[in-house]
Amino acid sequence: MTKRYDDLPKALKREIRELAGVVHERLLAAELRKLDGEFARWRTGEMDAFELSTLVHKFHEGPPRELWLKFNTHDVRELGWWVSAALADRTMREDEVSVEVRQFLALK
Repeated sequence: MTKRYDDLPKALKREIRELAGVVHERLLAAELRKLDGEFARWRTGEMDAFELSTLVHKFHEGPPRELWLKFNTHDVRELGWWVSAALADRTMREDEVSVEVRQFLALK
């Protein structure tokens, strides 16, 4: 059986979009925690403000941009893929996703 996103009720499409937003935020937060370590190094004097500024610029052009490009879509198929991936890698817990969406995403 193939996934029929076109036939998916609006409420489930909305849930998939909302869940994808949660995944996006969690992945971005993980990247920000990495950058926070660089701020800690700056605060202790291990690097100067110019080095930190360069890292912030590289960060801005890197992970947040890549995530924005991945999640800035209205394609429920693509967003559903990200929700499935988040469930698989435990970025999202099963109890955060309705049974109906989990069942739909589990179809082959």
